[in-house]
This record gives sequence, structure tokens and C-alpha cells, in this order.
Amino acid sequence: MTTEELESRLSRFMFTFELVFDHDWAFTNPKLSVENQTSFISKDGTFLSPKVQDESNNWGNRGSLLRSYRDLVEAMKEREIYSEIGEG
Repeated sequence: MTTEELESRLSRFMFTFELVFDHDWAFTNPKLSVENQTSFISKDGTFLSPKVQDESNNWGNRGSLLRSYRDLVEAMKEREIYSEIGEG
């Protein structure tokens, strides 16, 4: 993985993060309510690992955010600059 590829993935993640949690906040905020969570996150899922069939269902930017997050984590692991929670 080149530095340019890592920078591209980081840039994409930042773009989608800001899109979901700033630009689209009026849409995102109600989606995070307890009443709506079951529509987007399974009982045994989390925001980052929702365990639902369609992560973009009626919330396209969320699917993009999750994809960009996973791509960035993959790139960071390849460069050995990412540790899983619980790792030293």
C-alpha cells in the first residue's frame, strides 16, 4: 500500500464522516434515537458493525461511511499502524 493510497482512504473516510455527522446531521440525529436503531442495527450489532443486510437502507451516506471506515482500517493494518481494541 502506497502512502498515496493510504492518504486517499483517509481523505475518503474524513469526507464521509463529515457528511454523516455534520452536513447531514438533521437526517442522522433522529436515526440514532433508540426508537430507530433497530431499523439500522441488529440486536447483536453496533454502529460500525450493524449486522444488517443493507447498511445503506434509506441512509446512503451511512453505507459510504462504513465502507470508507473499513477501507481505512484495512489500509492501516497493512501498514501496521492500527491495533484492535485489547491489543497491546
